[in-house]
Amino acid sequence: MKSRIAITVEETLDGMSRVADHFGRCSKFKVYEVNDQKKIVNEEIYQNPLQGSHGGTCQLPHYLNKIGANVVIAGGMGRKAIALFEQYGINIITAPGMNIDEALYGYLNEEISGYKECAGHQGDCH
Repeated sequence: MKSRIAITVEETLDGMSRVADHFGRCSKFKVYEVNDQKKIVNEEIYQNPLQGSHGGTCQLPHYLNKIGANVVIAGGMGRKAIALFEQYGINIITAPGMNIDEALYGYLNEEISGYKECAGHQGDCH
């Protein structure tokens, strides 16, 4: 069964990309389609329709479900967003401080898993 892994992207000042600290504020999502043998078969970029806005980020779980993601890797997110992703059956992985490749291969190699809720989120993703 193929898997679609969406990773939040944040460009750094040195021109590199890393996993965005907060999924709702990322500039875009890099989506990898992975086959049963954990090989990447396709890559796509989706712009965050709410980029730059913190309000309304509770709409992003629906958006990512619509583009077929079943795993989301982000630096962090709050309890409300986690609950919304879980309603869609989308697994959440938090990978704060990692670069994109490190997070992707860490997940594929089962070196990272699960999530830790962001401190400072009071059950609300706004």
